[in-house]
Amino acid sequence: MAKTSQSIPKTIPKAQGLPVLGSVTFDSPLWLVEQYHELGPVFWMSILQHRMIVLAGPEANLLMREEGDTLFTSRDTWKNVLEAFGSDNPFMLAWDGPDHATLRAGLKVGYAGSTLYPQMPKLMDSLVRLMMRWPRHQAMSVTPLVKRLVSLLLAYMAINQEPDEVMDDLIYLFRTVIKIHLTRTRPGFVKYMPQYLKSRRNVLAMGKRIWNEHLMHDMAEEGGNFIDHVRRFRAEHPDLMTENDAIATIQTPFLAGMDTAAGSLSFLLYHILRDPALREMVIVEADQLFADGVPTRASLRRMRQTRWIAMESLRMHPIALTLPRTSTRDFEFQGHHIPAGARCLIAISVTHHLPEFFPEPKRFDIERYAPPRMEHTQTHAYVPYGIGSHACLGASTADLLFLIVTAALFHHLEVEMSPPDHILNVIRNPLSCPDDSFRMVVTGERQRA
Repeated sequence: MAKTSQSIPKTIPKAQGLPVLGSVTFDSPLWLVEQYHELGPVFWMSILQHRMIVLAGPEANLLMREEGDTLFTSRDTWKNVLEAFGSDNPFMLAWDGPDHATLRAGLKVGYAGSTLYPQMPKLMDSLVRLMMRWPRHQAMSVTPLVKRLVSLLLAYMAINQEPDEVMDDLIYLFRTVIKIHLTRTRPGFVKYMPQYLKSRRNVLAMGKRIWNEHLMHDMAEEGGNFIDHVRRFRAEHPDLMTENDAIATIQTPFLAGMDTAAGSLSFLLYHILRDPALREMVIVEADQLFADGVPTRASLRRMRQTRWIAMESLRMHPIALTLPRTSTRDFEFQGHHIPAGARCLIAISVTHHLPEFFPEPKRFDIERYAPPRMEHTQTHAYVPYGIGSHACLGASTADLLFLIVTAALFHHLEVEMSPPDHILNVIRNPLSCPDDSFRMVVTGERQRA
């Protein structure tokens, strides 16, 4: 593959930015929309001297869906991230072509939300016990609380147990690696600092220990937990997955879901807590859900309005604002020449804020998803989990997490936002989430655990 190109064709317009720092506000969806309206579907920007070509809007989404596999690669973007977690090969996020398709097909069932249903009684018990330990009448930052809840649920999915003392190291390592290799907001020498080395050592040791413990037991003939799916794939495709790759793979639910699901769930709770009408909808559906006992696939499907609230929150705060890619060859797009080896950002979320797809896009409106409007069904318009062959495999799991956490919280506890008129402030840490000023207070219990 050609080396990353820093040369931008002169015909491509440049986005606004600051000296040296460049376009440091690129992670705002509204900023991307402004550049799209002003400059068109192709423009370039720089961040700390790193130049990137941005492809945006429905034109870019269509390109990714139809030709993304042949025009772009994510290998260069994710290779160093995956190596930090002990992988020998740049699997899953970094592979392209037939090998990537084989891996996705082999592990797809393991990432699906259906893996959580057999563990639902144990999972809900742990989730509610954790919530019940929260202090009463004390303002608490929401995102850290949610991150713990999400980590608990992902642990049941990935390793069939609650996370242990290595969770803090896993969170630190993931955030730091992303900042070094993806957002490039941390210098590379951080990899040699004591805290980084300690966290990486502990995370790699945890993965190896869990893997070896499972090797002592027979695999389920079919189905089983996530580790069984990984073991089965490795047995069937030893040429594609080494043991180190397998050990790294069992951590991917944490890597792919920890910050993404926690941030999205925090945004969801903000919109519910700020609007009494939405909160009442959620409480009604949550009480109906638990009236039948432990949530099931059928009872969760009846949480229609809560699902619409989650979908609208994802529209306004999508998990993936942009997709980092490297172009594999020269090509023309919307009248502009894109050179091989160019670092690109595919701004897929721009369509979420275009009025031709979503009228009054700044308005939080859950009726967008109800018949007859069904605005999310428009082609290439609603893409909260990415688009193309690298779209999120765990989308169904994320949707399930949003429902069960929201239902458990509002069924069991009385909660208020503090202050009630709080204005949302979004940061990237490293992915989009509310900052710590978004707080809530547990004022009482609605239902005993």
